[in-house]
Amino acid sequence: MPSLQYLIDSMCANFTAQALYALVLEVVADGPRSLRDIARKVAERDPSLDLGSARQLAEAAVEALGKKGEVRVQGGVVYGARVRKEGVGLR
Repeated sequence: MPSLQYLIDSMCANFTAQALYALVLEVVADGPRSLRDIARKVAERDPSLDLGSARQLAEAAVEALGKKGEVRVQGGVVYGARVRKEGVGLR
């Protein structure tokens, strides 16, 4: 998989890598999401992207965040690394 920054540059996407990481984390903060859900959010934020391009960016961002331990992927579903327990806030 090409690096996220390479994909952003080659697609002329209106994102920085950090902004895309933040978007992915924002999407999964409310609970597990499919890659398709994340790609839709990417496409919503940058309407110049088609869904296929948005999916490539989402996949690259999820892969990078997974390597950092900030998300995990199981069965095609993306989870935030920190799970909120009922009645317990995160610090």
